[in-house]
Amino acid sequence: MGRRADQIDTRTIEIIAAIDDAEDPRVAWGEVKRRIERLRETGREVPDALISAERHLMRDFMAQSQGR
Repeated sequence: MGRRADQIDTRTIEIIAAIDDAEDPRVAWGEVKRRIERLRETGREVPDALISAERHLMRDFMAQSQGR
């Protein structure tokens, strides 16, 4: 897809900012995942911050499932 977008739109910033405040991290992950899908569907590049947030949440889920 080429170089990742350096510019982050307002909705993406809101989603990333809400991750730490989310009571259920699965809800935060769902928001991140839907935002990534929406950006890709519309042909826009996905910001690195959003990709990193998704990976971070997935690592946390895996660690929790393994009892860490």
